[in-house]
Amino acid sequence: MKTALLLFSVLSLSADAALAQSVSPQALPVAPEIAAPKDAPFRGTIALQVDATDTVRHIFRVHETIPVSGPGPTMLLYPRWIPGNHAPTGRIDQVAGLSIRAGGKPLEWSRDPVDVYAFRVNVPAGVGTLDLDFQIVTPTDGDQGRVVMTSDMLNLEWNAVALYPAGYFARQIMVEPGVKLPEGWQFGTALDTASSK
Repeated sequence: MKTALLLFSVLSLSADAALAQSVSPQALPVAPEIAAPKDAPFRGTIALQVDATDTVRHIFRVHETIPVSGPGPTMLLYPRWIPGNHAPTGRIDQVAGLSIRAGGKPLEWSRDPVDVYAFRVNVPAGVGTLDLDFQIVTPTDGDQGRVVMTSDMLNLEWNAVALYPAGYFARQIMVEPGVKLPEGWQFGTALDTASSK
């Protein structure tokens, strides 16, 4: 009797183990690697327009137009390493509401399964540019991080409001930035100013 009970217990445990193995998590296919940056000029200029008028909710609204070289998979990155920092401190957690369009039609995008700073989008044939719209939701209180926008001032860091194509050194990507400030505000910048309206 003891032998039969022991055999039944062993078989039960074996069946449970087999069932557990059949429903255990399965590995996903490995995602293609992100292209290593090269020291070559990016073809075209990224147009980056920032609406900084929402000082009540501390939100930057961004419209970005990124040239693409043809159809197929494209990787966009949010800056991870910020000048003057000694760690990967880019605030990817502040990016919200990302929408990517081509020719006025929405495109599906996905986060890279490994790198949270990377966004994958498949560019259709005949498309020369991607139009991105998103928000940067900045801290409203010092407990949430450094406050960069109030009703009296704002500190716009261009690296915090841009996505860029993978495969290039950042210094090789030309950007034409523009900002809309609250009514009556003035600005100071180290960049050359093309116009002020």
